Amino acid sequence: MNEKKEQEIYNLKLEFFTNLAHEIRTPLTLIKMPLEKIINNHKFTDRDTAKDLALIEKNTARLIRLTNQLLDFRKAETNNMSLIFTKTDINALLSEVFHDLNYFAKDKQLHYDLSLPRISLTAYVDEEALRKIFTNLIHNAIKYADQEVYVKLLPFNSDDIMFNIEFKNDGELIPFDKREKIFEPFYRLNESDKDTGTGIGLPLSRSLVELHQGNLSLVHLEENRNIFLLSIPIFQEQSLDIKSFQEDNDDHVLHDKSDEQEEEKPVILLVEDNKEILAYLNKELKTSYTVLRAGNGAEALEILDQENVQLVLTDIMMPIMDGLALCKRIKTDILYSHIPVIFLTAKNALDSKIQGLKNGADAYIEKPFSLEFLMVQIRNILKNRKIIKNYLTNSSNSNLMDINVSAPDKDFISQLNTVIYENISTIDLNVDELAKLMHMSRPTLYRKIKGLSDLTPNELINISRLKKAAELLTQKEYNITQVSTMVGYTVQSNFSRDFHKHYGMSPSSYILENSK
Repeated sequence: MNEKKEQEIYNLKLEFFTNLAHEIRTPLTLIKMPLEKIINNHKFTDRDTAKDLALIEKNTARLIRLTNQLLDFRKAETNNMSLIFTKTDINALLSEVFHDLNYFAKDKQLHYDLSLPRISLTAYVDEEALRKIFTNLIHNAIKYADQEVYVKLLPFNSDDIMFNIEFKNDGELIPFDKREKIFEPFYRLNESDKDTGTGIGLPLSRSLVELHQGNLSLVHLEENRNIFLLSIPIFQEQSLDIKSFQEDNDDHVLHDKSDEQEEEKPVILLVEDNKEILAYLNKELKTSYTVLRAGNGAEALEILDQENVQLVLTDIMMPIMDGLALCKRIKTDILYSHIPVIFLTAKNALDSKIQGLKNGADAYIEKPFSLEFLMVQIRNILKNRKIIKNYLTNSSNSNLMDINVSAPDKDFISQLNTVIYENISTIDLNVDELAKLMHMSRPTLYRKIKGLSDLTPNELINISRLKKAAELLTQKEYNITQVSTMVGYTVQSNFSRDFHKHYGMSPSSYILENSK
């Protein structure tokens, strides 16, 4: 009964901290974004002010790390964390984390050393989880060291099935009889220690190691050293080389701001149940975009029915209809499927990102996030949509389906092309007739074509006529008058005028140019 009671207390404590961590992430976002903007946009001549802001930024980042650890540990404890094993350069990853934490070691004036084999080790691991393991173990070694920290990837050969890494530090020795106790959640060896902590780092690290089918233990092979030995299999039974997938979806290239100015601001729909984040994002985005707001997915769909939205920025966890359901609805509904979706969420695990991307999301940004990074992402996605629109406007029909759009949009484009070219010689082919042939209402067809190609249906019909005319002219089976009639023109002079406007030359010059 005592054991059962202790387990209940432990579960309640963990649940409390987990819920608290979820709640903390939203105000952290509202601290991080304005703080980053202040630091980036102002040059402070007062050194004390600059130091104060740097201190605030440093501790904000620390709070973010702590909340992430609590959420990760909760997932591991409840078996809700799934790892995705990818081919990873262990030398490079370990070196990256080691050098990222170098400033902590410098601050304590420690001898800080990393030893790596000459040959790089490649293993199948969850890169995100292993990074957390390395970070916790190296940070702990620095935190409790007096003078020295050593990290060593032990030598290996082609027959090994495990790789091993030692994390050594001097300082107060952990009693050997406590070697298992230190891996218990919330346990701290010295409660009066001036370096306070949560007691989550080591338990989380061991949980992540065990999910790799590996082992993390405290060993004593030298005097006056605490040595943690990490052992992880080089290969995993279930491995998936999705690195290229991650890079395609998570590698956010920062482009220069476009000098081009749109006559009308692009319309962005913000979907977020937290009113403060909604208000802040609205304030920051409204100078560049027309911003519409919704509190959940259901409200967002009502707005999408009424407004011509260019991009949706949505949270995942919301009442009534969450972000995943909203994204799935958008990407499977022919009326909305061309609209890009960005997830903005506190759910930061890799499997959550992949689930979001599988539902059709165009990008996935974690809370707390960089406002500048968000702005660049929005700009790049809208720029990419413009590239798609230009492609649809100017490409030949044979290449039209090569562009990267959703399956419903490809089907729509294919059907639209078929209908237009089957009726290309019909003089009366216009938006009303096209809507009937596509079995859509006129407003729905107009919005869809406008959203995909930035053209009105009548403009698209005229361009399609000219593209077909160019194709027929290059075949040299018909003269210019015959071709103009075949693509629905009754007056040849009108055909010649439109053709010259679109291709920059007359039909006869076009024939001559293609002959060359």
